[in-house]
Amino acid sequence: GYRRAPSQDEVERLAQFVESVQASGQKWEAGIQQAIKVILCSPKFLFRLELDDRPDSPEPRPMDEFHLASRLSYFLWSTMPDEELFELAAAGQLSRPAVLSAQVDRLLRDSRGWRFVTQFTNQWLKLENTAQIAIDTSTYRGFKTNLKDEMLQETRHFFRHLMLTDRSALNLLDSDFTMLNEPMARHYGVAGVYGQGFREVALKAEGRGGLLGHASVLMLGSTGRDSHPIRRAVWIRDRLLNDPPSPPPADVPDLDESNPEFAKLSVREQLEVHRNKESCASCHRGIDPWGIALEHYDAIGKFRTEVKSKPVVATDTLPNGQELRGAESLKQYLINHRSEDFSRALVTRLSIYALGRDIQLSDEDLMD
Repeated sequence: GYRRAPSQDEVERLAQFVESVQASGQKWEAGIQQAIKVILCSPKFLFRLELDDRPDSPEPRPMDEFHLASRLSYFLWSTMPDEELFELAAAGQLSRPAVLSAQVDRLLRDSRGWRFVTQFTNQWLKLENTAQIAIDTSTYRGFKTNLKDEMLQETRHFFRHLMLTDRSALNLLDSDFTMLNEPMARHYGVAGVYGQGFREVALKAEGRGGLLGHASVLMLGSTGRDSHPIRRAVWIRDRLLNDPPSPPPADVPDLDESNPEFAKLSVREQLEVHRNKESCASCHRGIDPWGIALEHYDAIGKFRTEVKSKPVVATDTLPNGQELRGAESLKQYLINHRSEDFSRALVTRLSIYALGRDIQLSDEDLMD
């Protein structure tokens, strides 16, 4: 009941409880029913306890084999351990590095491993927020709602494929392949991919590699009608670098998309109007270039060279003087100069998910 073998003391206490119910004149079955209620109401059943039972001992208990089995199964399967994990824990074998590594691989390859892929990409990349983006079908004629799910599946299959083939996490920043099925290949204009199954497909053009080329991520950084460079920039800094910009002051207005004259301007021109105030400009200098570099992609992740009959301008300069000229330049900058920040951000997000709590100062050595 507690996802581990019971201690002798726990068994004796439950047995005494059953006896006390019988002593009050009730049947043996009633005692068993009451004992089961005690188990089901116990914090040990309801929660995965990480502290010793003694109130005078606030220190985390040593990680025993059964705790490890539960940590592992709830991390990768979002449910309790299976029989194989319990058997290895009971035999004292699960903590052996070779055994633990084999079990991680088994859990990830199991169909239940998709729970980790789905839930972690939702939390880390905020993929679940795509449900709030309503694609403007008057702008994108023929766009079907079910294509949204295909976009999410590309990103999830890509993440899972990197894990199962043990490739560098830097492929998340830039890669020479992605995972496509026929609907997504058609969306991107890639020929020769047929069927609903996702498979590895080599990329040759348009800087499509890595998360920043995925339609799911590009759609997140949009209004549903057009790209939104600020949203894309904040997503990059927050999700990929764990360096979110400060929120804007309460009195700073958003881009005035409802103004017809303002709406005629390109996004770059709208941002320039927005940055006329020095109070806005000081923050936007460190935000806008990250999103402007992705301007060659529209709200549904398709490549473009013009917006509102004007050539796309995807060039801007970071406060450190680094010029970003389109998606390829941005990705190379991330890999060459910010890969350490990205790696730490990924490890931190993964640890938060695995541990079920935020990272504390005492975890810094572990993160390193």
